[in-house]
Amino acid sequence: MKIVELSGGVGGARMARGLAALDGVDLTIVVNVGDDSDNLGLVVCPDLDTVVYTLAGMEGPQGWGRRDDTFAFNAELERFGVDNTFRIGDRDLALKLYRTRELAESASLTKVTRSIASSFDLSTVVLPVTDDRLRTMVLTRSGWLTFQEYFVDRRHEDEVLELRFEGSADARPAPGVIEAIARADLVLIGPSNPPLSIWPILAVPGVRDAVRDHHNVLAVSPLIGRKTLKGPADRVMRDLGHGDGNFAVASCYEGLIRMLVVDSSDEADDVAGLELFATNTLITDLDAGARLAAELVRL
Repeated sequence: MKIVELSGGVGGARMARGLAALDGVDLTIVVNVGDDSDNLGLVVCPDLDTVVYTLAGMEGPQGWGRRDDTFAFNAELERFGVDNTFRIGDRDLALKLYRTRELAESASLTKVTRSIASSFDLSTVVLPVTDDRLRTMVLTRSGWLTFQEYFVDRRHEDEVLELRFEGSADARPAPGVIEAIARADLVLIGPSNPPLSIWPILAVPGVRDAVRDHHNVLAVSPLIGRKTLKGPADRVMRDLGHGDGNFAVASCYEGLIRMLVVDSSDEADDVAGLELFATNTLITDLDAGARLAAELVRL
């Protein structure tokens, strides 16, 4: 069974790990790059790295970064008065240095990501949605902020008034993205933040059309008890006028999905005109992710 998952960071990565654990699945993960940034001269791709580390079973305890990493590099930056709010672990630093060097030598992000995934012995295909520069910008009452300013520096506490995806108009889907969607038996939108993680993927010309035209698209809601366990997805959807609960999730994916998978605690949510499937969507570990993935495949 050919499956494509559209993924942001932690939630989508855990869903990907569950799918990858199933036998007989040919899996491609198309990953958001709107969070990418240049930090200390390094090309940082948070969602791509989270997906790779999670598939390799090396993710940090919060779901991002690398497990058992050390932070001597970050600590030493304090000596020079450098802002080190964005912490990069020492092993994680090696990955980012490698990516930055390869991109500087004209390799594409797709090629570099393929090489990184191979170095971790991953059989799953991990693709950035585009090789072109795409950046999520967040309008707050303090003005426009980069994603990292909003999410890391200001701890995603600002009200989100508007989003824009710089570079999206000129971006092209990375090689293999449209083809993977077209040949998939199932396109799955992972339990990621709809506006901040999935919309940047859909903003790349051709991707939304490919998803809309597919006959079998499911989305897994990131909400449990009508709220997110971590992150600002519920607040951001409300700020942008999409309402509350899974009605908001469905609104964010209007015209794209045939079914919304929600947590059992939210099975009473009323989303007119859309099929709901309620189950336990809490992905606490590999076994929980594989159980949920198996249910989705049976659907």
